[in-house]
Amino acid sequence: MSNEETILYLLEKLRKGDATSEECRQLRQLITDDESGDMAAAANVFFSGREDITSGEGERTPYWQQALRDILQVDKVQPPARPLRSLRRFWIAAAAVILLVGMAGIYLWNARPVVQTPGPQTVADIAPGREGAVLTLADGTEVTLDSLGNGVVTNQQGTQVMIRNGQLVYDPTGEAASGMAYNTVTTPKGRQFSLLLPDGTQVWLNAASSIRFPTLFSGRERRVEVTGEAYFEVVRNADMPFHVKVNEQTTVEVLGTHFNIHAYKDESRIHTTLLEGSVKVGGVTLQPGQQAQVSMENPAAVHVVNNVDMNKVIAWKNGLFDFNGASLQEVMKQLERWYDIRVVYEKGVPDITFGGKMTKGVSLNGVLIALKKSEVHFRLEGRKLIVMP
Repeated sequence: MSNEETILYLLEKLRKGDATSEECRQLRQLITDDESGDMAAAANVFFSGREDITSGEGERTPYWQQALRDILQVDKVQPPARPLRSLRRFWIAAAAVILLVGMAGIYLWNARPVVQTPGPQTVADIAPGREGAVLTLADGTEVTLDSLGNGVVTNQQGTQVMIRNGQLVYDPTGEAASGMAYNTVTTPKGRQFSLLLPDGTQVWLNAASSIRFPTLFSGRERRVEVTGEAYFEVVRNADMPFHVKVNEQTTVEVLGTHFNIHAYKDESRIHTTLLEGSVKVGGVTLQPGQQAQVSMENPAAVHVVNNVDMNKVIAWKNGLFDFNGASLQEVMKQLERWYDIRVVYEKGVPDITFGGKMTKGVSLNGVLIALKKSEVHFRLEGRKLIVMP
């Protein structure tokens, strides 16, 4: 990740309350060493759409302003007489507030509930997605993982299944019983999750995705099945290559590597992007920075794209929306999955291309505020988002 993306990632972890002391130290160091404006850029992205924090208005503002004054007083700098409205003018103070207040477990935008005033001015909103998934065991039993704490979930076929630090972990404890037992992890819309497979391979699932895998790998290969979007960091084992079957169509062959698969069934192509190592898609071997595109209608035809923006490809994994060069339809599909909404176009699809990044931690209205700058308008009715010309 670039410095800007690392800063965004760490700020979001602080906001959610799961940053480690080492990550806090890393963020402080990035702020201290920043000479290129990465922190200013990151702050612009992080606070984009959070008008309750940045506008100087609303129920939460006094908490934000007081915390900001406290930091400025510590630094012996006179705070301005009026509320700060430009993100670029207070990015250092903003970062300091998040660091100092966030370390104590108090988050400014969660300090007290917003009082919703009934009436025509009330605007509907939808919270962002979060960590969560459904685990389907070999016998068909379903376990919701959203709220489970650390501990053992079940034991299956010689493997202990547990939650460890918010991640689903498969820990082989002995020889597998006769026959293969398969589990499936599914993320509905509005959820994402990560897991550690029995061989130590790390997998991150985006919203509306799934992975099916054996509870213990054996034989001459490791084979899993994926739908939606997943990022893999595969443990190398030349004697047992790793195969990913995508949408029951394409197979990705792996030895040990980092790669992303984007394969939603409502899109026309399957994208496999290689970040590190080597993979083979439809007989074509990829090098880092390349992307294989396979048509859903003709899986045998593989088109290779060079010099792909890898940070953009895995922005979702790092808690970001990266809309650079994205069409309106592409953006809306991301929002449908992350906010669990349905998008309807009132009068056709406007031909608009977007740019910029923002954290996935904002509410839907926060994203829409930013998108409206591109002269596109929206109306939210329940969980239906209507795009207007």
